[in-house]
Amino acid sequence: MLKIKKYLLIILSSFFLFSCTESTSNVGKINENEIAEIASSDDTKDAITYDFLITNGMTFLEINTILNSALSGDRVAVEAGTYNITGELAIKDGISIYGKSEIRPVFTAIESSSTEMLEQYWSSNNSDIEIYGIEFKNIRLNLRYASNTTIKSCVFDYGKRKSGTNKSFTQDAYIQLFETNNILLSENTFKRRQGNSGRGVYIVDCENTEILNNTFGNDNGDEGYFVCSINDNSNGTVIKENIIKRNESWVNLNETDHGIYVHSFNNVTIENNTISGWPTNSSGGSIKLRNGENATIRNNTMSTSGILMYVYGNTPDHPILKNVVIINNNINVAITTTDDIYHGIGYWRDTLEEEFYEESINITENVLPNGNIKISNPINVASFNKNGGGVFKNDIKVISLVSGINNSGND
Repeated sequence: MLKIKKYLLIILSSFFLFSCTESTSNVGKINENEIAEIASSDDTKDAITYDFLITNGMTFLEINTILNSALSGDRVAVEAGTYNITGELAIKDGISIYGKSEIRPVFTAIESSSTEMLEQYWSSNNSDIEIYGIEFKNIRLNLRYASNTTIKSCVFDYGKRKSGTNKSFTQDAYIQLFETNNILLSENTFKRRQGNSGRGVYIVDCENTEILNNTFGNDNGDEGYFVCSINDNSNGTVIKENIIKRNESWVNLNETDHGIYVHSFNNVTIENNTISGWPTNSSGGSIKLRNGENATIRNNTMSTSGILMYVYGNTPDHPILKNVVIINNNINVAITTTDDIYHGIGYWRDTLEEEFYEESINITENVLPNGNIKISNPINVASFNKNGGGVFKNDIKVISLVSGINNSGND
């Protein structure tokens, strides 16, 4: 209470000192009318937590005037309403921007960018930021070189696919990270609509990214036209407790590139996710893992397809798949008589060159009532088995292993 009274006194004093002066630095800040409301409010603490206020009806220019006035440590609240975004928002280091009420404000570029998503290209002044409780329509966030930034409880929807592109076009992600450190993406919702497929998150050469408790798609499929939910090419990534639902009936291999796709990585954890909708073919798989080291895939529930592991000869900077643990996952696929790597858990290397190999791959206690575990040639069996590698205690329909791979207890 003393802290609140002190804060009110500072606000009142500032008002009396500067009531005869108005400047652009005060645009959106608490004014004298709000002070009386704050002073009489039972929820005083919440009412005074922002330094600047973006009000319903403001133009893009007015929004950026406020953002340009904010300093590191300032909190910018946004009233519920729809705001037309026509350019790059003036985000800067250390600010927080968040929805003021339970109804998310909407930042939309549906009208201003008719052929593709409007990109927010933030390559500087993008660290120690919190973006919370905003709905973005046809807007993608591209953060480069940022540190300690959080995007939480936001909605990303109505993203437009650039005409003439397919899954090779990686700038179709709502959030793209490049060479960032300590980024948290939490409790967000990602939606892709029919005719405008794309990725949810794409991260490249980043350190220590956490992707937690997000939702991709929905139950009936009309928000689930995903190429890929999460594309990861980084170190220290944690992908945990996300719900990922692609439209299972949608067939378009040119716009399909795995549920969670991790490659050229070091130290990734994929845990407690629910993933469904990707097909049982080379473009599908709930999880695809290739060319990297130190991965744990644990306690995930997958439907329609399972886990694909590869070593490709076109990635010389990451020539091996090493220290992989796949444990306690539940994989539900349709009954099949096909003995392949796609209907369950599979591994394949596409080159005979000695510099490319696999080492210490452990597949243990997974449940695949209709599925396969298939490990294919070419393979270095001794290296696969190293440090406890092998296939143990899995509940499976079919097991197909190269001779010599450690295995026991598979039913």
